[in-house]
Amino acid sequence: MSSLVSPAQLAADTPIDVALLAAQIHGESGSLVGASGKRKWVFTFADGVLVETRSNLKSEHPDTIRAKKPGMSDSAVLRNCALLRLRNVLKMDAGWTWSPGSAAKEPGELPGMGLLFRAVAGQRDVADLRARVEAEDDARLRVDGELAVLQLPRSVAGAPAGWAGQTVSAALATGPGTEAERATALWFGLAQGALGIEADTEPAPPPAPAAPTLDIASLLDGLGDGAAAPAADASEADGSPEAEEAGAGSAPPPPRDGKNWVPDKVLLPPEGTAGPGGPTVDTPDGFEAAQIEALGDDGPVQLDASFFEALNQRPDRETIRARGSVHTSEDGAPPPEPEAEVHPLERELRALAERIAAAPDHFGVLDVPWDAGAEAFRKAHLQLAQKLHPDRFADATEEVQDLATETFDRVRAAFEVLGSDTARGEYIDKVIHGKKTEDELAMEQVENYWAAEADFKRGLAAFHAGRVREAHELFKSAVEREDNELEFRAYLGFTTFQLHKTSEPETAEAGKEMLKEVLEKNKEQKRKLDAAWVLMGRIFRDQGNDKGARRCFVQALKINTSNGDAQRELRRLSGGGPGKKRGDEAKKSGGFFSRWFGKK
Repeated sequence: MSSLVSPAQLAADTPIDVALLAAQIHGESGSLVGASGKRKWVFTFADGVLVETRSNLKSEHPDTIRAKKPGMSDSAVLRNCALLRLRNVLKMDAGWTWSPGSAAKEPGELPGMGLLFRAVAGQRDVADLRARVEAEDDARLRVDGELAVLQLPRSVAGAPAGWAGQTVSAALATGPGTEAERATALWFGLAQGALGIEADTEPAPPPAPAAPTLDIASLLDGLGDGAAAPAADASEADGSPEAEEAGAGSAPPPPRDGKNWVPDKVLLPPEGTAGPGGPTVDTPDGFEAAQIEALGDDGPVQLDASFFEALNQRPDRETIRARGSVHTSEDGAPPPEPEAEVHPLERELRALAERIAAAPDHFGVLDVPWDAGAEAFRKAHLQLAQKLHPDRFADATEEVQDLATETFDRVRAAFEVLGSDTARGEYIDKVIHGKKTEDELAMEQVENYWAAEADFKRGLAAFHAGRVREAHELFKSAVEREDNELEFRAYLGFTTFQLHKTSEPETAEAGKEMLKEVLEKNKEQKRKLDAAWVLMGRIFRDQGNDKGARRCFVQALKINTSNGDAQRELRRLSGGGPGKKRGDEAKKSGGFFSRWFGKK
């Protein structure tokens, strides 16, 4: 069961990704609108399915995505737009409002849960995600439902299956995927009810008090310590001071070793019998021989000397207890409850369910090698379907019926893929050979471009702040990620020239040639790079070619009349020497750069 309430019940300061997840879990219909300043995003749901995303940012428009990746399909463009919008709305920590109601039109369905997972794992801090899991680090997890509903990416998809019985800290610390992905998967699983927290084991009730029993060892201890001893003389019998003085100086009683124990006071035998010490002892006045009624018909039993000898040679208390002669409170414990009746097919079902749940892929579910023939997959599916069909467990408990249905459905889903030659071939390419689908490749390309663009923007910030070496490394990273982006290469060429123009002229010249190549290729593009012309003009100026520099700055202004860098550079050149000769300007050649800049 979900741990989230519907979006309409969430507090206004709840993070927007929580509201997006709640809308999908509760099957809501309506629009969630996020806003940060003038930026605005709209996410529309129909019965919990994300069907449309919109924003007022040009960089998130489908045409912008198509321009960067012309070969991408329309569905892939929409998914990439949705992912970009989700990431940005999380990055901005936008406020949000929820408007219930059905969609005005019927747009295409989007993998909202999977896209939200990518956005959350990429933008949220691990500590923030851990705080959403309301459980102690040592709390143990259980798998309560079908993990496929989480729509996890392949990098972390295998992690939750192994979390059953693990602690929260262990699940977050190790396993497939990054720490942020594992934390997101744990939060998603708990929020959607696919994962749960094991309840604390209740303490067992205290045992019922046992009926009073006879502890023979304690009784015998009392007999040995409390019996009357023979009086040595009249002073011991009457408790005189002489007797007390004699007792004070007597030796302590001998130790009791449990085997050859002799009590300090001996129970006297009947008159005229030999005591434990050997000679006959006279009995005191008033002594009567003890008699115990026998259970049989042999008459009363007389205690003779052998009884007293056995008493003096009795074993210790632990030995008596080991022989079963001493009753303890355990004897009064209630008898164990009889085991519940087990369905005759339950043990086989649980064994199959455990194996199938641990299977890493469809081949493991059917327990057939991936390179087997179609007939092997058909037979394996038929055998498992016969064993797991829910009708066989109609007379079992509800929990067993649910387990049979869940396991049967997983077997059926595996055969739906492996039973078709085409689908099986695609699955083999993906799972066995690691090939990616067209949509996955397109998604990776877009994500790679976003990463390159982020490096480039950071590089521009460092460049304008005068940190040329730092900017150079960031431009280099952007070009390595996206080699075909001319703007990235233009700035990399310029910083390469700047860093090596005095120490390594050849490397500096290579940077200049890179920038020239960018300007040549940019002639064929619709979007002209006025900034690249400014960079080339600065290189010519540093080399003393003021004529070439001026033409570059003029060309930048033709493309973009508001380019402030080009305007400032032209003013610097104009103030530096208006009377220079212009004889070289008449020299021209057929080359593109020769026509523009002349010879150095």
